[in-house]
Amino acid sequence: MRIANCKTYNKLLGPEANPIRDSLMFLWYIGSLESFRSMADRFDVGKSPFHLSITRVATTVVDEIMPSVIQWPRVARIQEISNAFGDISGFQNMLGAVDGSHISIKFTYVWTGNPGSTHDASVLRSSELFAQSGELFPQGFYLLGDSAFPLLGWLVTPFKDYGNLTRNQRLFNVCHSKSRPVIERSFGLLKIRFRRLLRLDASDIKLVINSIPSACVLHNICMKMNEENFYQLDMGNDGADNNNVCDRQNPDCYQMSGVRLRNELMQQLMQIN
Repeated sequence: MRIANCKTYNKLLGPEANPIRDSLMFLWYIGSLESFRSMADRFDVGKSPFHLSITRVATTVVDEIMPSVIQWPRVARIQEISNAFGDISGFQNMLGAVDGSHISIKFTYVWTGNPGSTHDASVLRSSELFAQSGELFPQGFYLLGDSAFPLLGWLVTPFKDYGNLTRNQRLFNVCHSKSRPVIERSFGLLKIRFRRLLRLDASDIKLVINSIPSACVLHNICMKMNEENFYQLDMGNDGADNNNVCDRQNPDCYQMSGVRLRNELMQQLMQIN
């Protein structure tokens, strides 16, 4: 991680901050499973100063850097992104896939802080993505999610198989399952790059929570440095269509709009196949 403005960094974190040392210590922390005592010895500092240092960096990455690195795609890029997903999945207007993880694409949205025992659907409903869905998804655009998630007007899940699915519904589920691994591979690549996510054993809950989005920020930066086709995504309300907004207090509205969307997608797939 490059700290371009040391004066700004020191102003944010205090006179005890050392941007180069702090950055190196944080990168070592997030990229390994080494114990805190061993890492502190490696950098010739005490365990407590080491912990304070990486906490400062994680907080700075989340508060100051993440808003410009992990962003929802602006309207001008939505069609291009959905076209790219359509080429590999057959689904029209798909913007991506959603999943939960107990912790090779960019992350455009990250939500952390829920206990690992929380169901994926509950995590989703507590997120800002759920609260702001009417602003983030133009009419007809959506994410794919597995059966752990609810069927919504902007989140398409597979048909639940109780042994009575039609041929078209089974074909839809096959196409759906072939499209979702993109998010699983993303989680896998993230944890390979930043092995700390395999075991977050810090006692400071704020450091634990901030370590996850910090790793996602660094992951996106790595992709920007290594890939030519890096999307410069920018949040904005320029031209967003809010006609698909459902009342959050009316779950039937979400369910019925999701049913209609999934049936439309199934019919489109039948025409392709």
